[in-house]
Amino acid sequence: MNGFRNFMVGRYGTDQLTVALLVAGMILTFIGNAINSHFLTLITYVIFLACAYRTLSKNVLARRKENTVFLKYWNPVSAWLKTKYNIIKSSQDYKYFKCPNCRQELRVPRGKGKISVTCQKCGNKFIQKS
Repeated sequence: MNGFRNFMVGRYGTDQLTVALLVAGMILTFIGNAINSHFLTLITYVIFLACAYRTLSKNVLARRKENTVFLKYWNPVSAWLKTKYNIIKSSQDYKYFKCPNCRQELRVPRGKGKISVTCQKCGNKFIQKS
């Protein structure tokens, strides 16, 4: 174990971009096997080699910059996916709809009948069935 640890000293290791590339490579591998595509298999080899290169690279600053650019685009997507997941998870207890004035997403408890709702963003009042 110390030999591997000594080998990895000064190398970049894994980060979020490397993990995303691995997941994309695995998905493409499954798709390529399902449709019997040699081209997708070749693409997955390139992706896996890029992951190995990033992990073993000693140019830490360049790999960190690449990961920062990736996270700049990934973080909004991740936040949107988490929001949609939470909406689906709590849909039994709450009803979600948008304010007709400002399009702000609002949440009200289910089963209360027709209720008057005030948007916290724009102050618009309207009646909505929960």
